[in-house]
Amino acid sequence: MNTLGDSWSVEFHSGIPVYKQIIHHVQATVAAGRLKPGDQLPTIRALHKMLKVNPNTVARAYRELEFLGILEAQQGSGCFVAPPAAPPKRSQRIIKAKAVELGARFASEARSQGIPLDQIIQQLNEGKSHA
Repeated sequence: MNTLGDSWSVEFHSGIPVYKQIIHHVQATVAAGRLKPGDQLPTIRALHKMLKVNPNTVARAYRELEFLGILEAQQGSGCFVAPPAAPPKRSQRIIKAKAVELGARFASEARSQGIPLDQIIQQLNEGKSHA
């Protein structure tokens, strides 16, 4: 059931909070199609043992992912990838502001990982052809 990847681990000295690393990893895994709507995520207990982090950290990440509409928690059954929601209607000004925000976040993350921005841009362009 480990659809998040056995080789994945958190980076404790990256400056990015662990719960945000979990959120980003789940978002990336869903975006890449390795997790599909209805797929079950590891339990909080299983993921905290796999990553060697506090279970409250995993619970916080899962709560935020649920708030973002990426996960659905089903009492007694676990957490599942939520079906995609219809995108909200937004003005071009709001879309541009969000694009600037996401671009800054990607650039910061790439810089902290030592990944050149041109490599990120190339990957985004390749992904665009698969969408």
